[in-house]
Amino acid sequence: MSQAPETTRATPPDPDDDDRGPRRRRPLMTALTLLSVLALGAVLGIAVTHQPAESSQQTTATPAAPAPPAAPRDTNDPLRPGSASALDPASRSDSEAAVKNNWPMIAHDEFDGTSLNRDLWSPYRGETTGGVGQHKEENLSVRDGKLTITSRGKTSGGLAWRDGQQYGRWEVRAKTNPGSGYGDVILLWPDAEDWPEGGEINFMEVPKGDRKESHMIVHYGEDNSQVGKTITGDFTQWHNYAVEWAPDHVAGFIDGQEVFRTTDRDVVPPRPMHLAMQQDIGPYGDDWIPALDERSPDTLDFQVDWVRIYGLQ
Repeated sequence: MSQAPETTRATPPDPDDDDRGPRRRRPLMTALTLLSVLALGAVLGIAVTHQPAESSQQTTATPAAPAPPAAPRDTNDPLRPGSASALDPASRSDSEAAVKNNWPMIAHDEFDGTSLNRDLWSPYRGETTGGVGQHKEENLSVRDGKLTITSRGKTSGGLAWRDGQQYGRWEVRAKTNPGSGYGDVILLWPDAEDWPEGGEINFMEVPKGDRKESHMIVHYGEDNSQVGKTITGDFTQWHNYAVEWAPDHVAGFIDGQEVFRTTDRDVVPPRPMHLAMQQDIGPYGDDWIPALDERSPDTLDFQVDWVRIYGLQ
């Protein structure tokens, strides 16, 4: 079975830190490094660490330069799901799992303004998945009732919902555009940044340039075990992608049609998670996102019409 890249995506830290984003495949945040304060002890040649010794002479810590992002892991290759199914042609593209199943809404963003709502979202900064390119906030735009994530060569964009929760339902209306070398992803990422133990749910992942496959993949356990499903269809059209995460199951939906379900409690993520969306740059993984080449467009958009979050009854 061929492998698809594992994941280290962008995850938002705390709400006031904008350097957020899943790190599984995407080491996205640049950590600030603080040097320990050193003071001379009473005895010559003895260095006291952590707690400076009391002295009439005051020492001043010298701040270090920001450390570079962690190197991407080379084991981040999620398994391409072994099972596949096609979208039911009778399923309307505007069908919503939330409407069909009467889910109670608790939060949403319709992108009706002219700029990103920073009370709801935190844009990524730092490296893209696999360390190929950089996420930049200027690659995110809101206009005409839509969010657009644009890749330009080796720069792209991504953003994370500021509030996480344990269990619930998320539904996103999105549209990909064809273009080799870029992959579009909608996922849930652990608030604790403890991937893979904290889990990861990719409920829309479209790595190939023809946009004819979307993958639903759940990552779990310390060894990054995975289960999932490949759904075939035309993902250059608008579709509604949804995930339901409960204590006893994880289920995925496209256009109101259930396309994946697991009731294995070992697979269910153990802690709060938050929504994240991004466009990745190839090459990434074994037969996953190909490298940029002559087939790759100069720019490529990933569009989102709305995001809606629901509670469990």
